[in-house]
Amino acid sequence: MMMKIKNMYLKMLVNLLIALSIWYAYMYISNYIGYYGSWRKRTFSTDIADSKRRGVFAKELNYKIDSSFGDIGNFRPFIEKGFYYGYHSINETRPLIGSEYPYQLYFQNNQYPDIQFFISDSDLIKFDSANLCWGYLRTPHLKDTVTLDIIWEKLNKRSTIKVWDDK
Repeated sequence: MMMKIKNMYLKMLVNLLIALSIWYAYMYISNYIGYYGSWRKRTFSTDIADSKRRGVFAKELNYKIDSSFGDIGNFRPFIEKGFYYGYHSINETRPLIGSEYPYQLYFQNNQYPDIQFFISDSDLIKFDSANLCWGYLRTPHLKDTVTLDIIWEKLNKRSTIKVWDDK
């Protein structure tokens, strides 16, 4: 009888260790797969404080809201040096080396996720290189005033902001 109880506890212990090992392996693999590749892509800071903490902040820009349908929150446009996340953490910063366009325009607005900012199609040519959301620059200066389109998702409305650099 005593031997049966010992065998039962031993089996339970072995099953528990196997279950914990599988769970640990699953957590390790899912974290690796979830993050894998993020360190390969050029990225941006979440706001000016993050940009300064990472050591990539270049300058804050001026702006004027041309038309608005309400509060745009803590919007602040800025230029920073491009960078990559670290190999093992998004909190690490690896500098962008060898790029023809080492600087980028980005906008802080983490207060209202239903408001989106895009560079106007007609102003994309004012950058050395650009896509709809990012403007890439050879130097940390805007050559000309840039218009951003604001899309208010909840209101289904659009408005604009002018952004410029004092140089």
